[in-house]
Amino acid sequence: MIVISDTTPLSELAKVGQMNLLGLVFRQVILPQEVYDEVTTGTHPAVTAVKSADWIKVFSVKNPEKVSDLRALTKLGLGECAAIVLAEELNAQRLLIDDFEARQEAISRNLPVIGTVGILLLAKEQGLINSVKEILDALMAQNTRISPKLYQYALTIAQE
Repeated sequence: MIVISDTTPLSELAKVGQMNLLGLVFRQVILPQEVYDEVTTGTHPAVTAVKSADWIKVFSVKNPEKVSDLRALTKLGLGECAAIVLAEELNAQRLLIDDFEARQEAISRNLPVIGTVGILLLAKEQGLINSVKEILDALMAQNTRISPKLYQYALTIAQE
């Protein structure tokens, strides 16, 4: 399975010490070089986690002009645009992305998107975690924006 990730799922899960779930759920996650550069800069908890994760592979977009074109047409960031373009180039089975506008753009291109909350639901379904609620609460305590509607939906799906 080809899985491409934007910055946010990595950084949000790293904030609560759960980034390893990505490797457990998907076995391999591909980052565009632009996302790798974003997530490994500064003092964020994801810096060390991403650099040391052997299940993360970094690819360059084959056609960088497509990234530039997408940025010019939208208000999306460089990492989001690169993730969308790389997902198209590699015919990805999953695009891990949280930003609403980026998700809408990816969906309009028929890319299969999943966000951080969806990743937690897959982890629970696979028996990798016992509680979605505990991790959602930890994320929200770290100022991750999760709407009350999405929070309730996730708990319903997780049967918690």
